[in-house]
Amino acid sequence: MKQRTPVGSRKWKEITDFDLKVLSTVIIVLSLLTISLFVYAFYLKMQKSHVEVVIHEISPNAQPPIERTISTATQTVIIVESATELANEVPEPTITDATSTDNITREASPGEAIVITTPDQIQQKPGEILTTPQTDQAPQIEENKYLKDLTKFDYDLLVSRMAENLPEGPMYVYNVDGETALKIAKKTQNYVIDRGTSSRYYVVTTKNVMPELGSSNSFYTIKTDIIKDSKEVFKSVVNLRTVGISAFSITTSGGYIICMGIFASENEARNFYYAQEWTELSKYATVKGAVVSKIGG
Repeated sequence: MKQRTPVGSRKWKEITDFDLKVLSTVIIVLSLLTISLFVYAFYLKMQKSHVEVVIHEISPNAQPPIERTISTATQTVIIVESATELANEVPEPTITDATSTDNITREASPGEAIVITTPDQIQQKPGEILTTPQTDQAPQIEENKYLKDLTKFDYDLLVSRMAENLPEGPMYVYNVDGETALKIAKKTQNYVIDRGTSSRYYVVTTKNVMPELGSSNSFYTIKTDIIKDSKEVFKSVVNLRTVGISAFSITTSGGYIICMGIFASENEARNFYYAQEWTELSKYATVKGAVVSKIGG
């Protein structure tokens, strides 16, 4: 019987016609695949080279709105402003125009941006006299739409949504419990709040939204020197709030002052003042000239 020789041991001279056919088929298939890849790559390149350009003619009087975005560690605020109105204003933004059109701070859920588009209140700017018609009627109360769904008092939430800036003018100070503080905050967008003593809270507003409570027209606070840069003021206020200080700013004729805390007496304010590490605070907030002071009458 003839012994069969394994394929792996065959010599070149023993290669059969079948072997040559298989090898040729493999070479042809690989060649076709290579050519196909080159053709496909060339097709993709040609597709990318086709760019359609569409030019829309814009009327010279049509100016789109301008958006300004302010991002912090806890929130994103988008301010939409009319480009026509901005053209007649000073380029440098102010807190009342750029960072707090309605003096509102809103928290945003992850991935959500907050758009403030309703300038319902006129803010006083440095050097500008704000006149208010005299009337004997009760102040017009507008519900704070950012708190209307809040049914239970939450101090931290109210601090995060209180105004960053208050216009210079009359102040109304209420010393109330938590639930009443929530009712006051729901009646105005211009409010600031701070902890008092014995589960009481100080709430300051620019309108006497609850006259039946008998508010005061002054309070003690820790205020800084006047600051010209509104962006610096806004950043400082946000940073101070992140470390638990109820901070806000007040517009003055020369710029802005940062206020830290609301106190009913000078002693309370001094105790707070001496408890702070001012060198540490100055690293991320402007606290130059910080001193105990009385706001209002």
